[in-house]
Amino acid sequence: MKLSCIITTRNRRATILRTLAQLEKGAGLSEQDWEILVVDNGSSDGTAEAISRNRRVKVISLAENEGVPARNLALVHARGKYIAFLGDDVRPIGRAIPQAVAYLARHHKTAAISGRVILPDGSADAPALPAVLMGGATVVRKSVLDAVGGFASEFFHQAADYELSFRIWRAGHRIERFEDLQFARESLLDHRPSELACRMNLRNNLILCERYLPHPIRQAYRGDWIRRYGLLALREKDGTTARSALKEARVWARREAAVGRKPLDANAIESIFQIEAQRVAVTHWAQSNRVRRVCVADWGKNLFATWLACKAANVSIEAILENGPEFEQASYRRVPVIPDKAADGRSFDGVLISTINPARVDERAAELEMRFGRPVLRLWSPRSLIVPPPNNVPNPSGNLTRKIDRAA
Repeated sequence: MKLSCIITTRNRRATILRTLAQLEKGAGLSEQDWEILVVDNGSSDGTAEAISRNRRVKVISLAENEGVPARNLALVHARGKYIAFLGDDVRPIGRAIPQAVAYLARHHKTAAISGRVILPDGSADAPALPAVLMGGATVVRKSVLDAVGGFASEFFHQAADYELSFRIWRAGHRIERFEDLQFARESLLDHRPSELACRMNLRNNLILCERYLPHPIRQAYRGDWIRRYGLLALREKDGTTARSALKEARVWARREAAVGRKPLDANAIESIFQIEAQRVAVTHWAQSNRVRRVCVADWGKNLFATWLACKAANVSIEAILENGPEFEQASYRRVPVIPDKAADGRSFDGVLISTINPARVDERAAELEMRFGRPVLRLWSPRSLIVPPPNNVPNPSGNLTRKIDRAA
């Protein structure tokens, strides 16, 4: 069997039924080549009973909500060579599924590929780093999951896909993302996260930092993520949420140090964070355009890599452009964080787009070019499935750790 589609759901009976109906029409594979497994995370609205009437679907019904790691229960029963992790309101567009399967069949070092998720308003969703799994729109090689394990049980909510992605990279595999591999999501994103989501966002990202990032970037990213996710939590909830997350994260930090960290090697770090690639790109761009002072957009998860690149290229950062209200009057490493409109009167030579949400980079570049009329450098460029990957991606420098230690 080629493919197993795994979906988790909870108390969204009408939504999952619509998704299953659309999936059966649009999977793009012959019936004998794929299967559907749905894990019902303790629904109380009759979801499991309604799904079980579909003989094409294997239902695994849980007594309580086990979060994202509930996918592991379906993995045990999955017969496909490849696994498609889909959201309960996400469906593939066109031939996304067979294209993903065909790509993995040809590229054996690639463990997984993710696509672009189109939202009902025409906008798109993506993870903050292109080199990690996209939770509801990813196809993964099952043999790799069998080797590295499934989703970590401690990542009940938030960052579970990051944690699995880091293990996949650490094992020597690749994760790729393509913008023309598209999926449609029925509902818009929730822009008012729950207290649990805010707390888990900070807590789980700090666990990732302690578990997988080597010294010295561990210290730098730890400080960055405490600041970033702490501001997000404070904006949405009170200070108790952030303090609770930090307390839990410190317990996990001690645990990781005690049981032994599992740091990513230099190649995996470079593939995920693009530290050396950003240095090369910024240096070349600054020299070619005679740029000495820049604004950086936006305050994303990987801003530290851009800060390092500017430092190495002898480029001064005048401001971080960030329109989110949670960052109002904040600063990043003594650089003011300001909305776009506040930069109109400032003196700078160009704009760097840090590794922001890959689904928004084209839109953001157009905004900045129109507003400022200055050179704009994208530090991440969208890729299409029909275009082969570049062969000239810089390798991480052997002196990278020493350089980061000195800069941080």
